[in-house]
Amino acid sequence: MLMKTLFGVTFFAFVVGMGILCCFAPWTSTPPGSSAAHDSLGYAAIWSHQYAAVPGARVDLAAFAMLAGVVFFFAVVIGASAYFFRNKRGAEREDV
Repeated sequence: MLMKTLFGVTFFAFVVGMGILCCFAPWTSTPPGSSAAHDSLGYAAIWSHQYAAVPGARVDLAAFAMLAGVVFFFAVVIGASAYFFRNKRGAEREDV
């Protein structure tokens, strides 16, 4: 029961964060596997055609993975905070 708060809040925060990340994914025009510096085009939804006119435009998977790691980190922090402060609300407090 106690871990239900940690996992539930963490999962919810991760799903919301990934949904937001999919709407603002980083795009690049650098070909995959190239050792050249990546040219960032901007941020757009994964399913967007905003950069369709740019040759070789694609979602930058490395940057997307790094941002997904950030989303996971903050989801764990939010879940752990919810777990840590679970007994500090209203009538559930120990001093009431």
